[in-house]
Amino acid sequence: MLRSFDQLCHPANRDLLVAANDGHAALTGGGTYAMPWHWHDCLMFILPSHGAVELRHEDHRAGIWLSQDRFAVVPSGRAHQTRAGCATHTHVALYLTSDALQKLDAGVGSLSEFHRRTRTPILVRRTAAIRTLQELSLQIDVKTYGSAATRQALSSALLMQCIGEVIAGTTEPGNSPGAHGMALVADLEAFVARHADQDIPLDVLEERFGVSRRHITRLFRQGTGLSIGEFQQRKRYESACRLLAETDLPIGEVAYRVGFESGAALARAMRRIGGHAPSDLRTKMARPVKR
Repeated sequence: MLRSFDQLCHPANRDLLVAANDGHAALTGGGTYAMPWHWHDCLMFILPSHGAVELRHEDHRAGIWLSQDRFAVVPSGRAHQTRAGCATHTHVALYLTSDALQKLDAGVGSLSEFHRRTRTPILVRRTAAIRTLQELSLQIDVKTYGSAATRQALSSALLMQCIGEVIAGTTEPGNSPGAHGMALVADLEAFVARHADQDIPLDVLEERFGVSRRHITRLFRQGTGLSIGEFQQRKRYESACRLLAETDLPIGEVAYRVGFESGAALARAMRRIGGHAPSDLRTKMARPVKR
């Protein structure tokens, strides 16, 4: 099935379109995303923002897992399919026509190395610059300071950064050991962070991700250095610190909102993780600045 550039620029759900012009488009996706086998008449970059995406293509039908550490480039005309690792995922897809690429070639200098590297689908390590541009591209609020022109400019900057990373960055093998495990950990982190205020039994994670409890706990500790419970406690701690610093909610209410059973439980966690009590943080934030 062909999904043409023109179709991509006019999605059924207009909220998915970040930016589009004559030769470049950016779309976002999330939730229980799955796209069956298809191809494009343009080049595609796919970059997970949260969670993981599985990419299958003609040269690697077994599947490649993408998470926050790398992105993929799929050439025009190359059949592929993509799906989300879990419903907490989000991603950005950039599309570039051959005409637009030729204009770039003439305008910014030879892209021969880019053409050479993207004859077949490749994976490229994602840098901090790409992550920052990707986040900015998705956070623009049209009702405040954003506009179509702003989104287009940021999307174009992200595209150029991706092209630069393909040329000068580090490519990665599609079958790197542990790729699926790293992607699963990224999905687990996103899910636990999103539901940090709730109790999450391992049985729930086992059912949701289709992996045994033992495998989940082992992979998570290997990938993060923490148990799932410790990771969840840290996310609760971070949320509590924000609420204590930015609101005047009672400590007991803060504890309840972030998932602790009482103010005392919150205080114990804050002393263990940060070495301070909730009241200490509030006192520090309220202390006037000496002139």
